[in-house]
Amino acid sequence: MKATLEELMDLYAAALLRYAERLVRNPHSAQDVVQQVFIKFSGLSPDQQPKTQAVRAWLYRATHHKAVDLIRSEQRRKKLHEAHAEAQPTSAADSTTQSKQRVLEKLYLLDDKEKQVILLRLQEGLSYREISEVTGLKEGHVGYLLHQAVRQLAGHFQNEGARS
Repeated sequence: MKATLEELMDLYAAALLRYAERLVRNPHSAQDVVQQVFIKFSGLSPDQQPKTQAVRAWLYRATHHKAVDLIRSEQRRKKLHEAHAEAQPTSAADSTTQSKQRVLEKLYLLDDKEKQVILLRLQEGLSYREISEVTGLKEGHVGYLLHQAVRQLAGHFQNEGARS
C-alpha cells in the first residue's frame, strides 16, 4: 500500500529540510526546496511514483537536485547583479551621499547656528520641528537658517565650479 502525501511529509519533511538547509545554507530557501519536492511528487501519476521502498531515495535525490538548481540560479543571479552594478554609473543614493559629504566638508564656511541646523538636518535627518526642539529656535527660524546655509554653500560650490 502506498503512503499518502501527508504521511510522506510527516515521515520525511524534517529530515529533508535539515538536508536542504545544509546544502543551500538558508532556512527559508531550504523550506522552498522541500516544498517544491513534495509538489513535484504530488504531481506524479501513480505509475510515475517510485515504489514504496524507493520513495525515500527519490525524495532525497529530488531534494538534492532542487537544491543544486537553486544554488546555480543564485550564482547566476549574483553574477548578473554584479555585472549590472559594475556597468551602472553611480546610483542616486551614492550621489546623494557624495553631495552630503561635500556639504559637510564645507561647514567651516557657516556660522555656528547654520552649522548646527545643517548637521542636525543632513547628518541626523531631523525634521524642522525636531531641530526646533533641540536648538530652542522657532521652526520658521530653523527654515530660514537652513535656507541661508544652503544658499551660501551653493554659492561657494558655483564659484568652485567656475574656477575648475
